Amino acid sequence: MDLEIFFAAVKDKPVCLICNEAVAFFKECNISHQFTSKHKNLNYEAMFKYERKQNAESLCKKLSGRQNFFNKGNSNIQEAATHASYIVANNIAKNNKALSDGEVVKQCMLQVCDVLCLDKKNNSETVNLSRKTVTSRIEVIDKNLTSQLESKIGQFKFCSIAIDESTDINDTAQLVLFIRGVDENFEITEELACMRS
Repeated sequence: MDLEIFFAAVKDKPVCLICNEAVAFFKECNISHQFTSKHKNLNYEAMFKYERKQNAESLCKKLSGRQNFFNKGNSNIQEAATHASYIVANNIAKNNKALSDGEVVKQCMLQVCDVLCLDKKNNSETVNLSRKTVTSRIEVIDKNLTSQLESKIGQFKFCSIAIDESTDINDTAQLVLFIRGVDENFEITEELACMRS
């Protein structure tokens, strides 16, 4: 950062702190040309070095504050969009729907936003509900539920296992394993542990 001529590096590009314009390269001639041609009417050259540095630091703080504001807003929207896609994926899995139904849900969401809340439509468009995304979200939810069950099993004082066999529509035998346990607080947990063909 060259505080004497009010320039700072933003994403590897020199940016003027006064007008926020970027210059192509970090060459002294480019930077000084920008400053003298665009800001010659400003009386920065008459300032003492200390005043220049103080003003430049103030402008630099304002620039980084604006950048953080926009980054924070975008990250909040992105976090909400990711959370929304997990909610839809969870409901698709719970209701045994096709993974491609996420695309239909998104289409419905956007049409509802057209009617009810036009100002939020851009946020709804950022929700990714493609088949691939829904699949990966369901896999993450599955891993999370499995790890929660494993941690609960580790806290059981007593447990029992029930095994059942049934056949599916293709006449393939399915082995289903249920686990039931009690922890030290006498909380009972009963879950489907696994299912294997």
